[in-house]
Amino acid sequence: MHENLYDYELQPEKRTSFLTWLCILSFIGSGWTIISSIYTYTTAYKYAGILSKRSEIKKDTVQLNSRKGNVQKEGMSEKVKTSFSKILQKENMRKLALGNLVASLFTLCGAIFMWNLKKIGFYFYIFGVIVSLLVPFYIFRNDMIAVGATSFNNFFGLIFIALYALNLKLLKS
Repeated sequence: MHENLYDYELQPEKRTSFLTWLCILSFIGSGWTIISSIYTYTTAYKYAGILSKRSEIKKDTVQLNSRKGNVQKEGMSEKVKTSFSKILQKENMRKLALGNLVASLFTLCGAIFMWNLKKIGFYFYIFGVIVSLLVPFYIFRNDMIAVGATSFNNFFGLIFIALYALNLKLLKS
């Protein structure tokens, strides 16, 4: 069926299937991160308490072994344990969850704007990824093991920025 269009009637811009899939994947990823961040923020004290009890048991075991002369030099495994204990501290868990929540809200807003073919969404998305990159550095400072362990998802954010950039010409100001 053919529609007659007058000069003043314009067909809406079409979103490519590639951009559609990128947005859908961003909706899923951002939504999941929002839900998990809220859950982590609300349950951080509970899980940190459980993990601290386990670490106290291990400290007691290490003290017993050190009295017997079985002390090992602090190697990479001890540095990893120290970094993960920083990650699992209740205040750090809450700060990280809050930072991820804010970053995901920005990426979700950006994806919604790009779904509607608005270029401002691309910049919202970039800002959200930058926030998610900077939050671990703010919390863990120079502990690169902790920063790396908490920044794994940022790799996908950077890839999505590049993929969204391929569709930038479709987006309107």
